[in-house]
Amino acid sequence: MLSALANKIMNRFGVEAVRAATFGNFLRTRDIDLVVDVGANLGQFAEGVRERGFTGRLHSFEPVGKVFKALEQRAASDPKWTVTRAALGAAPGAVEINLYDNHTLNSLHALDDVTARRLAVDPTVLGTETVPMTTLDAALAGDPARSILLKIDTQGHERAVLEGAGETLARTSALLLELPVVALYEGIWTFNEALAQIDALGFTPAQFRTVNTMRDDPACAIEFDCLFRRK
Repeated sequence: MLSALANKIMNRFGVEAVRAATFGNFLRTRDIDLVVDVGANLGQFAEGVRERGFTGRLHSFEPVGKVFKALEQRAASDPKWTVTRAALGAAPGAVEINLYDNHTLNSLHALDDVTARRLAVDPTVLGTETVPMTTLDAALAGDPARSILLKIDTQGHERAVLEGAGETLARTSALLLELPVVALYEGIWTFNEALAQIDALGFTPAQFRTVNTMRDDPACAIEFDCLFRRK
């Protein structure tokens, strides 16, 4: 009863009580003016941000042509949602991306066969596609955003994206990355390496959420969505 009364009083003065460490509450309590969605796939993350009440600008990046066309169609009705067909990395150029039966697994890196089996996914590469690559700093040059939420889900290429984002990170308030506990792709950073590098960039963990689990040990995670805030 007292809690309900307190909420009524706070609501009258435009104050919202935040009790749960959810992504929606995190987003609502930050002065974010641009959400950058690197590795957008079909735009699921951007749509989720809208569902959580974010009304500001979105900028999504997706490299694979067929997937990008579907993303472009989804974004067409949202005037504040910009989409760009490009992979992001440490330097500009053209790269070959591996295509898998499950397009959410498309990556510049090869799937690790052992981990793929533990996740019950097919590691067979169906083909490759040459895609344009740029850096995040180049892609956002001239953008007026002052407080960015940067989401990176590039299937093992997150470290390279950060290497090309020095200027962007200076105006980034929050990072959201999908990080592996067990390497799903070959040659990628470990969970501890990722945490150490992100700490060195000036961010500290805010929330972790399990993305997927091991088929042979479902109580254990393979990857987490890791949300970081400025220190």
